[in-house]
Amino acid sequence: MMFSKAILFTVLCIGIALIKGDTDYNNVFPVKQPNPPHIPLPNGIPSPRITGGVESVPNSRPYQVGLFIPVEEGTAFCGGSLISRQTVLTAAHCIENIYGPVEIVLGAHSIRQHEDTQLRLAASNIVIHPEWDSSLIRNDVALIRLPQPVQLNENIQIIDLAHNSDSSFEGDQALASGWGRDSDQSQSISPVLREVEVPIISNRLCNVAYLGAIEDSHICASGLDGKSTCSGDSGGPLVVDNTQVGITSFGIALGCEIGWPSAYARVSSYINWIRENSI
Repeated sequence: MMFSKAILFTVLCIGIALIKGDTDYNNVFPVKQPNPPHIPLPNGIPSPRITGGVESVPNSRPYQVGLFIPVEEGTAFCGGSLISRQTVLTAAHCIENIYGPVEIVLGAHSIRQHEDTQLRLAASNIVIHPEWDSSLIRNDVALIRLPQPVQLNENIQIIDLAHNSDSSFEGDQALASGWGRDSDQSQSISPVLREVEVPIISNRLCNVAYLGAIEDSHICASGLDGKSTCSGDSGGPLVVDNTQVGITSFGIALGCEIGWPSAYARVSSYINWIRENSI
């Protein structure tokens, strides 16, 4: 089976499973966050913090997608977002090494359970950005094309995408969501969808933390008030005013609770590619 690929890298999380019902959901693991090469601990970063956030109101983020991903080590987990009735947007690092069909979960809150609101289906039509660079964590964008259009309802909805490249969103409050780890001590994904509000910071400030690894095609959120995404949230949406502005990509490899900004692929930088390759 052939999967369309390109090369790029990312830092937050991954997930895997098959529709057959043979997946052991208790042993699903979040992929460790990657980090840019040769990034020592910089000075001037906010003081250590605990990853914050709260449990989402069930099915209040109907665009949120869970991905159970078959990899060599077993079943990994990532997030994604529904951007058309037949296309899921996620991170390239989540699905560059898959071993089979990805299990797509829509309309979920308790991700390990089969809720009445959920739709689960398998997908093998993968498109990874052709300039994905895993060594530099650039162009961390990918699409999963679903085998058929999904029926939209109050629990499964499409998210609007940012298209104005002139807006940096600096200073805006954003919402990140996912089933990733809720602390550095946790070894598994969260059983329920969680979310956290984070302020968008300038790429210039973010570059202080990542020593020049941040480009215009990234967007960053601060760790202000101890809030951040973590492993398992990779590929998930960063949303401002009901519009997706980022795709969860990477953070510092030393952990989610040490006060670093988190980095995302900037949706507006890839909007043309996304539109051209969506169905």
